[in-house]
Amino acid sequence: MRTRVSTFLALALFGCGAATAPDPATPSATSTAPTSPSAAVLPPWTTPATPAASAPAPVPTLPAEAHAETRPLAVDVASLPRIQAVSISPDGQQVAYVVRTSRLDPDAQPSDNDTSGGWKSEAQLWVVGRAGGTPRQLTRAEPSVGNPRWLPDGRALAFVRAQGKGRKIHVLPLDGGEAEVLDLGELDLEDYDFSPDGRAIAFTAAPPLTAAEKEAAWRKGGVVDEASHFRSSQLWVMVRGDKAPRRVTSGKENVITFRWSPDGRTFAVITSPSAEPHDVAISHSVRILGAADGALVRELTREPRPLGHLAWSPDGRHLAVHSGKNTLSMLNALHVYEATSGRSWDVADKLDATITSFAWSGDSRNLTLLVAERTGTKLVRVPAAGGSPTQLGRTTRILSPLGTTDRSGRFAATLSSAPTDPHAPTVVDLQTGALQVVAPQASRVGGWTLAKSEVVRWKNADGQEIEGVLTVSPHAGAGPAPLLVYPHGGPDDVSQDGFSPFAQYMAARGYSVLRPNYRGSFGYGQAFYAANRGRLGEVEFADIESGVDALIKAGRVDPQRLYYGGWSWGGFVTAWTIGHTRRYRAALVGAGVVDVVAQYANSDINHGEAAQWEFRGNPWKQPEEFADSNPLRSVSNVATPTLIAHGDEDTRVPPINGWLLYRALTDIGCEVRFHRYPREPHGFGEPAHQVHLWTTWAAWYAAH
Repeated sequence: MRTRVSTFLALALFGCGAATAPDPATPSATSTAPTSPSAAVLPPWTTPATPAASAPAPVPTLPAEAHAETRPLAVDVASLPRIQAVSISPDGQQVAYVVRTSRLDPDAQPSDNDTSGGWKSEAQLWVVGRAGGTPRQLTRAEPSVGNPRWLPDGRALAFVRAQGKGRKIHVLPLDGGEAEVLDLGELDLEDYDFSPDGRAIAFTAAPPLTAAEKEAAWRKGGVVDEASHFRSSQLWVMVRGDKAPRRVTSGKENVITFRWSPDGRTFAVITSPSAEPHDVAISHSVRILGAADGALVRELTREPRPLGHLAWSPDGRHLAVHSGKNTLSMLNALHVYEATSGRSWDVADKLDATITSFAWSGDSRNLTLLVAERTGTKLVRVPAAGGSPTQLGRTTRILSPLGTTDRSGRFAATLSSAPTDPHAPTVVDLQTGALQVVAPQASRVGGWTLAKSEVVRWKNADGQEIEGVLTVSPHAGAGPAPLLVYPHGGPDDVSQDGFSPFAQYMAARGYSVLRPNYRGSFGYGQAFYAANRGRLGEVEFADIESGVDALIKAGRVDPQRLYYGGWSWGGFVTAWTIGHTRRYRAALVGAGVVDVVAQYANSDINHGEAAQWEFRGNPWKQPEEFADSNPLRSVSNVATPTLIAHGDEDTRVPPINGWLLYRALTDIGCEVRFHRYPREPHGFGEPAHQVHLWTTWAAWYAAH
């Protein structure tokens, strides 16, 4: 489940990463009411008494959403606009961004040809001043737009829109007039950027199939050769006004991302050995290529490793790339390379930090790092030549990775949020750390009953401090509340104290929500991140259960009304937990890993180096390492009513995991439901599916 997140690698091995409550229903015949936390824990060899396989557990009729008078409902969350692709103009005066909206058409009628469930979605381009003001919508027509880019002179905005058989680049003048449309022919555009003078566009795309390749595929009936069916992306250049692009790179290597040098003569590129997803995720190299012919100018990295993004210094003399040091996916190093010699040094060597992104100063002397620190974010300035960092301080809001900067290097664009304030376009002053929310989104949730959150801390069994974010239900009152434990995905990720639509939704349904940062999370240093190696499942369980115990002891939650659920690696942790304790009344396993060996074989990236890091081996050579961390071994212990949700097109955590858990729980007579969602990958995109998932998730808890 390791995935590329925004502009840096948050490589999650198995994931992504999400009124007074009525008395819980009487437990079903197959569940066991919780007693004390300590008594609830089962040793892995214990087999609880369960009904015979011939007598399947009864499945209750699910109720409607609890506390329907309290918003948000699931339809409210699916309708909440999503802000994407924030970018600041070269002169620093304007900010562009995309707003993606989904609306439920109340008049829509069922149709055999319609899979939308009555929903309509679109994405349009907006612009607003750096100081805020009234945003201006630039596009309105269908289809949706994406990937906005400012032209170097700031007088026009480019964006991508699907048109015909592929996607085309549209260049829209800001002072009015028709958009210039750049036709790339058969090439399926991935990413693009303008040359420093704005006269050409470089972009990545896989070469189209030749006539001979098409015929060969037809003659063999579409047989897939697993070793070669991924087509490597190449770098191309299109001069505006020309009829066809020019190919810059060739060969088997896959171009992941690139940047023009400030003088336009070279490209810095990050490549992988192939387009195979595992290579694309964690096997990266950096080199400088000639812009005219793609010839190698300089190799900058000696061995492939996970990298984030790269950026030229404004004077063109250096290139900065952030990467991992003694990690698999936590990016904790920032190397600066001399373009002429290839000599490099780590300017973050005095930090033990998770670097999410960075930006150069306009004079090329400093870099500003955005760092994930525990449940928050902070800004740090480091000299480009190396030296002591300057702490700009913890930010007042949670920042997404920094996007583009203006020409002066003073301002950067990003998204920011607060616990009760949705993600909004934001400008960061890279000298002072000050934030300016330029298009506030608080009015979008004006009708919601927003729950407050707080950072909670406790000690695990080893005496180590663990943190989490607790969102307290507005229906909790003064007494102990029902608790939903919602571990983040990854496991290489972190729960931060920003806006969480899921936590708000469940809080409105009557549950306080704990999002724990167990060992293996980002933001707590390299040692904390690496502490779950070879101990997956065991570590998360110990850290999270000690947090639940602490909340019970403090009188914050009701030990008789505990619920569990998570997505991706959070689904793994859920499957592990219900096999080792009975104290939870109901659980949801969402796109979760249930058999780590099946995951190794079926997932797109969870093999090779990823398995070596997480399990210290491979299942065919070190089977005991996988057996020790396999939730499937403890499924016979499960008595918790379990809802399973999985996308049919999930390649990160393939649906075999959901099927395994469903068959096992059915065989032992445990109460279970399995919902499969057609067309959905690892993260759901269709609003109808999102509404169904969240509504059913909450209803499953309410039924128990």
